[in-house]
Amino acid sequence: MAKKLKVMFSTHGLVEGDFGFELDEKGYPTSKVISKKVITGQDTGGQVYYVKALAANSNNYDVDLVTRRVDPRICPQFGGTPHDLGKDINYTIEQQWHDSSVIRSRVLRVPAGGHFNFVPKEEIVPLLPEIINNLYDFYKKEGCIDRIEVVEGHYRDGMLAADMLCSKIEQETGRRPVMLVTSHSLGHKKYERNLPQYQAGNISEEEWKWHNFEQRIKHETFAFHKSDIIIATSPDEQTRLLAEPYLADLNKITIIPPGYNDEIFKPLSPQNLHKLKYHFDYKNIYNEERSIDLTDKKVVSSLGRVVRDKGFSELSRSMAEIMKDDPSVIFMVSGEIGNPVTQECREILKDVEDRVIFLPSLNQKEMARVYNVSSIFVMSSLNEAFGMVPIEAMGCKTAVIVGRSGFNDFAHCADIRDDNQDYGKAIGIYAPSQETDRWRQVKALKLLLNNEELRQKIAENGHRYVRENLTWQQISEQKDHIVQDVLSARKKSRPGKSKKNNLQTSEIRLPNRQKVI
Repeated sequence: MAKKLKVMFSTHGLVEGDFGFELDEKGYPTSKVISKKVITGQDTGGQVYYVKALAANSNNYDVDLVTRRVDPRICPQFGGTPHDLGKDINYTIEQQWHDSSVIRSRVLRVPAGGHFNFVPKEEIVPLLPEIINNLYDFYKKEGCIDRIEVVEGHYRDGMLAADMLCSKIEQETGRRPVMLVTSHSLGHKKYERNLPQYQAGNISEEEWKWHNFEQRIKHETFAFHKSDIIIATSPDEQTRLLAEPYLADLNKITIIPPGYNDEIFKPLSPQNLHKLKYHFDYKNIYNEERSIDLTDKKVVSSLGRVVRDKGFSELSRSMAEIMKDDPSVIFMVSGEIGNPVTQECREILKDVEDRVIFLPSLNQKEMARVYNVSSIFVMSSLNEAFGMVPIEAMGCKTAVIVGRSGFNDFAHCADIRDDNQDYGKAIGIYAPSQETDRWRQVKALKLLLNNEELRQKIAENGHRYVRENLTWQQISEQKDHIVQDVLSARKKSRPGKSKKNNLQTSEIRLPNRQKVI
């Protein structure tokens, strides 16, 4: 007997390709092909990884991961070939299967917009009705609409798409699937962070209008009110969901952090680790093959999208100070050719540049190699919703230092600002990376670099914590249990009837004192 079906919407997110396109100033692909590498724009990050990992670890459901079909010359893994673009553009839904003895999942790439050009997340909402209509027709032909039990929406556009599909099914069948949403990033939080920059003239009027925060916040609020389940990744996110302008229902919210792949991110045996350190091969951002002996070195690493919010410049200032006094320290950090952040980091680190390695975008196995040779991994983000990279590093039994993020709220890292901390019980260290707090980041780095016993203790604590709580299998099971709770409650309260919610997007209003400009 076939399992029930879970539909997951990540409508704007690209997945990795075998080659990349040059990116514009906003991080979106242009028509210029560059070297064979992973695309590293703003729509290719943690959310895509998150939904793919959940789809591949859902034992209780068959899973369809739905996204918009894009020109394969931008991203080959979206399927199709350049010469067939334009054929059956309004009807062809491409499928990519992942099958195992336990899990059956597929990616459905749905055409919309009359073209296969890349559409950024800020502009994709008008295409959602077409995506839903094409998808629903596809499901009708497959005869599987009755199998759809839960619909997940990710980010603003995915959450709206989830409601559209649930409403379509309810309209046609009288049964509404469970609607589960995860924002990944809250529009109001981004609005608060960007407003001072806009008022100072650092963000243009055109770009400010393009972000259209007021519309985004209305859409998010609408989705939260229509959903049955809201997944928050941290206590801070839950607090923001409960406050204005969202005023979400506390009973709908469950805090579940992202997970990690424990089959990839795991510690090496002492023998294999020694071999890896003795002859560490890598490619730098210029695609040049290099090798280095790390046997007697202390490696500090920091990986992520090369954007200003990741705090690479702030961390580089701290590392320049550390490395000036300690010649055994090597710094590995993500970089991109021509990226202003990388150029700034290079200038900051010019006096120790012979011990700095700028790494390109890496796949998971390459990242695991870096984590394993690192003495410390630093997530230096200025403001991160959660952040999966410290979890992966902890999976490899590497000590972590984290900046301002939901991860710290959830995992309760030892606060470097508190002189009474018992670091021996910590799973990581919290050290804010803003320029005014940079001395604290330096303090945390020195604490771990100069105390191998403490560094190993924190690494062991962190590894045990993520192994016991944060594998993707565990995260997927938690979400499925919540869905079953909702289904059970429906049967008890209104047997045979679905939950109605007639709220319309036009009814969502931002409170005046939180008015978005």
